[in-house]
Amino acid sequence: MGEDAARGVLQRTLGDRAEEFTLLCLPSDDGLDTYEVEAHRGRVEIRGTSAVALCRGAYEYLKRACHVQVSWTPSTLELPRRLPDFDRQGTTSPHRLRYYLSVCTFGYSTPWWDWPRWEREIDWMALHGLNMPLALGGQELIWQRVFRRFGLDEKEIRAHFSGPAYLPWHRLGNLNGHLGPLPQSWIDDQADLQRRILHRERELGMKPVVPGFSGFVPPGFAKAHPEVTLFSAEAWAGFGPTTFVDPRHPVFFELGRQFLHEYRQEFGPVQHYLCETFAEQRPQFGHEDDLDDLRAIGRATWETLLQGDPDAHWVMQGWPFYFDRAYWRPDRTAALFEAVPEGRLIVVDQATEELEVWREQPTVRQKGWLHGVVHNYGQSTVLQGDLQAFADRAWAATQDPDRGNLLGMAIAPEGIDQNPVVYELLTDVMWSGDRIDMARWIDDYAHSRYGGAPEPIREAWSLLLQSVYGPPGPLSLRYTWRFRPQDQALIPAIDAEKIGRSAHLLAQAAPDMGASPHFERDLIDVVKTWLGAQADQALASSDRCAFFAILADLDRLMAVRPEHRLSTWIAAARAKGRDRQEADLYERNARTLLTTWGGPYLFDYAVREWAGLVADFHGERWRLYFEALDRGAYPSLDAWEARWAASARLPAESPPEDAGRLVAELLARHRSDGAPETNAPVPARHGPLPLEELDGVTGFVVDFNKPQPVCGVAVVPTFGQGCRADYALELSSDGNPWAPVPGPGHSTVRSARFLFAPREIDALRVKIRLHSGSPEQKFSVLVFPAGGA
Repeated sequence: MGEDAARGVLQRTLGDRAEEFTLLCLPSDDGLDTYEVEAHRGRVEIRGTSAVALCRGAYEYLKRACHVQVSWTPSTLELPRRLPDFDRQGTTSPHRLRYYLSVCTFGYSTPWWDWPRWEREIDWMALHGLNMPLALGGQELIWQRVFRRFGLDEKEIRAHFSGPAYLPWHRLGNLNGHLGPLPQSWIDDQADLQRRILHRERELGMKPVVPGFSGFVPPGFAKAHPEVTLFSAEAWAGFGPTTFVDPRHPVFFELGRQFLHEYRQEFGPVQHYLCETFAEQRPQFGHEDDLDDLRAIGRATWETLLQGDPDAHWVMQGWPFYFDRAYWRPDRTAALFEAVPEGRLIVVDQATEELEVWREQPTVRQKGWLHGVVHNYGQSTVLQGDLQAFADRAWAATQDPDRGNLLGMAIAPEGIDQNPVVYELLTDVMWSGDRIDMARWIDDYAHSRYGGAPEPIREAWSLLLQSVYGPPGPLSLRYTWRFRPQDQALIPAIDAEKIGRSAHLLAQAAPDMGASPHFERDLIDVVKTWLGAQADQALASSDRCAFFAILADLDRLMAVRPEHRLSTWIAAARAKGRDRQEADLYERNARTLLTTWGGPYLFDYAVREWAGLVADFHGERWRLYFEALDRGAYPSLDAWEARWAASARLPAESPPEDAGRLVAELLARHRSDGAPETNAPVPARHGPLPLEELDGVTGFVVDFNKPQPVCGVAVVPTFGQGCRADYALELSSDGNPWAPVPGPGHSTVRSARFLFAPREIDALRVKIRLHSGSPEQKFSVLVFPAGGA
């Protein structure tokens, strides 16, 4: 069975050349996957302990011996006429479980996928050696049946579900009904798709993780069952509170039991269930000591799983223990998981590059966990990721004597199809027991990705390792131009010089690379990163003419590749509609997710550098902003953004052009050394600054030691903790008392900018009222010298 499934992957990947591979299954004594590869006289023999191990072994041969790579960008694999000889090589993965995807991926990346696209992704998983994919589709059909039995009417149930792009946050219990109601055709189609996905993943011997019951029900449940106590967690991101069933009431168990029974009847047997409790929502029990309540929730969740499946494993993303670590003290985490036996809980510690939860939570270490990397938020398309740190941190965890019950490794990005080098590395790490030498690895990567790596390419990737793929800079690539005007500080955020040199080197190698889709995509991605830095420089220099010229060229550049076009995303969304009304709903979901998102705080969260989005949304929004400034009006763009997101007109998007000619033109036209066009002063940065007590409120003080001419201040919360706050700025001048400065006066998840007439100040203080986030939240301050903002 495993051999046949693996052969199917190779046939879909290699066509008739798959017949040159012999696949043999091996027994596994310790539960760890192993493969062995050797090739002689034009035939390759792969032996492996599972279908996934066989696929990984074949892919290792393809990369190392044939110098080809399977990536998200479709590409024809050009194999040598005779497959090269390859001395026997055997590898055992130190990670029994190799997890892939996050809940959010099903909104930011996959909502419009059909079966051919899912089939290609599952093949990608198998070739990269992943064996534990998240599989969350189709559950709305099951909830529809269960809620009907509990007395809810059809209209109420479908209004409870959000629109397709927002189902991840609905499933997490964060929101209800946003950009719905969900059409019945969508519910039925997704169930059909889920059957095919699970069948293929099981066929390959994977362990799919499917939804379980976490306690969330429609608001109408209270009317149908007044005898049941319902709770509401803290409202999320400006949306209304959702509804949670009392875990002590028998109806909690009955809901969960019926859901699991119906799910298994519809989709077949599974063993791993994702139950997310209070994702980015603090429980609201109303008790001073809530440990008993947390024990009750954990016990009810676990016992419900056992009633539905005696072999069940509870899987949970570890994000809450990072996001709200001020609440999730170790004793609270221990209470939540108290009822779950060791080995039956799997916590995905999904953002270890930001905080290693497993080190702070003894219960997580004891019960069972996966070492994870989140890497990406919102499928943001910026190039970024500290490759050496990713590899070293995962390797160090496997060597740590205090690692506890480490069950494997996880790749849990919010969005995929970006930064392919990161995911190629992480899957290699999953199959390596040794520390990876990144300089050597990156050379091998470039060779397999392009079929060859001449010196300009090797040098370009060396520079990328020192910039976007090295240790993060102070602002972590948060471009200004991609965000709502006045929401980001106007300061260049990347090493434009190294990126510019990388772009020139890749362009120099372009004639030797032919029509390689992988090379073309990487060339476009590096040039757009450099060009985006030029746009930020133009903003910092107040050069509007140059700024809008760069945005126009960015739109042209992104239009070269279909995966970088807004029209590709919108067309996929509209294709899901059975009629015009459904197609319009799906397009509104698609547009809104990338722009305003919904609610007051998440605008621009899923921002992307896409043709059409650059010209039709970002460029137009900046134009309106500057027009308002010129009229002396305060720029308010909310209404325009909402109209754009709700529109169904075709967005303005540049036509595709030849990549080589266009890149050469842009590199010649725009400066590549990263230097500002003027001698404007560069804003000074201070931080990260912790909160302290200031006259009965929290905040912090920045002392300049001597007076400085200043015309603006930006306060930027550190990323990742979900901070929302109100800010007040006060300035001290020549020892005078603190003078307040008019400012935004509203809460924001990003930055607050205060602009004022130039003045000399010797200190500033910021007063902050937190609405959400940790008391440990830290802030950076950007001070704009007079004449430089």
